[in-house]
Amino acid sequence: MKKLGMVFATLAILSIGLMIPPVTQAKQDNNDVDVTFIVHCCLGHPFWEPLLKGAKEAAEIFNVNVDFQNADSDPAKNVNLIEQAIANKQDVIIPMLVHPDAMSGPLKKAMSKGITVIAANADSPKAHDAREAYVGAEFVASGELIANRIVKQFGIKKGSKCLVAGGKVEESHIAARGQGVLSALKAAGVQGEIIRGGDIAEQALNVISQYLLANPKTACIIGLASAPTEVIPQAVEEAGLSNIPNGGFDLTPKITANIKAGLTAASVDQQPFWQ
Repeated sequence: MKKLGMVFATLAILSIGLMIPPVTQAKQDNNDVDVTFIVHCCLGHPFWEPLLKGAKEAAEIFNVNVDFQNADSDPAKNVNLIEQAIANKQDVIIPMLVHPDAMSGPLKKAMSKGITVIAANADSPKAHDAREAYVGAEFVASGELIANRIVKQFGIKKGSKCLVAGGKVEESHIAARGQGVLSALKAAGVQGEIIRGGDIAEQALNVISQYLLANPKTACIIGLASAPTEVIPQAVEEAGLSNIPNGGFDLTPKITANIKAGLTAASVDQQPFWQ
């Protein structure tokens, strides 16, 4: 009990220390800690619910204010939201670095004004100097992980061809996942083809089913985002095919149901609540 008391006392001291703003703080108008949290797209999608819940709980624990903004997958809106946070003299900006070419400059500007920048959920090697830290998955390794799982579990043969269904493949985290998947497939002697599936389930369903109609000998399918991963089993059915091994990324109620039903082999979960 004495040791536990010392641990809790230490944690309390650390927590208090974390709540104290740095001396070179950007804001001067009050003592509150204000955070702008910029989600890169799709608020309302079930993937974001645990992430937002985690952020809200952390904000309550440390007694800070969090303003959630949605960039709607638009690089220009992402930049505008960063500039708005700078103008509002926020203490912290938490961006998702899906558009590093557009976002790096404004984020460096924020850091030069004493604003703390912590990237979450998506990072990019192009923007390592535009944030102080990153909290999230290592996407290339994650791509290799799911591809190796599918190839080994189902014995995908050399010379086979697999579909790699992206969300918006131009976004840095989707591209990194795809890089990892293609690398693992190539090492196994399997060809991978990336297509742009989109962030909306209905769009991904149409794109994947049309691809399978044109390529019925597809040996496996790997989704690079939650929307394509969710609809792969339905797309296989709509194309009149069956038993195509598949896996992907994220855990949503639909993906979880597909895994439990044996329709999807596995999915890489980012643990967004803890992020």
